[in-house]
Amino acid sequence: MAVIRPETRDLASRIYADFLTRFVVVSGEAVSVTPSADNLAKLSFKLAEVFMQVEEDLNTANLPKKGFTLGNSDIAEWSK
Repeated sequence: MAVIRPETRDLASRIYADFLTRFVVVSGEAVSVTPSADNLAKLSFKLAEVFMQVEEDLNTANLPKKGFTLGNSDIAEWSK
């Protein structure tokens, strides 16, 4: 199993807390969670991992490309 990055854990905990606000039912002295807390935690981590991977992919796609050289002729073309 891969080590969970701190930022993934933080996002998963926020997702989990949001899930709990939606799925916890308090009535009288009883508290119930419709889906199991374990399943909510697992889903939270899976969603956080996917989100972080997509963010990383988007950032990589937007980074400057290696091997690109900028010459004076390039700047002259932009200035026209």
